[in-house]
Amino acid sequence: MTEESVKELILRFKRGEEKAFNELVNLYKKGIFNLVLRMVRNREDAMDLTQEVFVKAYRSLDDFRGDSSFSTWLHRIAVNLSLNFTQRDKFRSFISLPDIASPITSSDSPSIDFERKELDKTLDQAVSSLPGKQRSVFVLRYYEELPYSEIASILEKNEGTIKANYFQAVRKLRKFLAHLLE
Repeated sequence: MTEESVKELILRFKRGEEKAFNELVNLYKKGIFNLVLRMVRNREDAMDLTQEVFVKAYRSLDDFRGDSSFSTWLHRIAVNLSLNFTQRDKFRSFISLPDIASPITSSDSPSIDFERKELDKTLDQAVSSLPGKQRSVFVLRYYEELPYSEIASILEKNEGTIKANYFQAVRKLRKFLAHLLE
């Protein structure tokens, strides 16, 4: 769907057509869920937070001015809610990031499957050890494959800061995973 089509849905919603918001939800729910899942690493929490993202968007859509794209605005809400969630005491980790990014396929060798699962667990620990802002920049850049400029818009930081955060995140991940790279 084009950005113009999205703008039309927003206008229809602002005019009172509730169905237009449902179309926006259907358009973005999978991507937002995947982003939130990568941030919080728990499927149930990600489902709750995704719903919260859309509730917040619903309540705030009348105030959406269109300074950024709707997608960027929605990503900003998702990242902020995810960061707030991960900073609360009830943050838990049950699902590994690699499982989310690319499901493990069974090989002919149980030892290869075991090694892959151990590697996934180690990578998950490494990413979860990053400070919140670096983790969000890393997830948006590496998993969501967003350009630095869009990440800067989502996080409301300048592009140089985003690049520095990504560089620091990668440096910390390399250090954390150094024993695997030898």
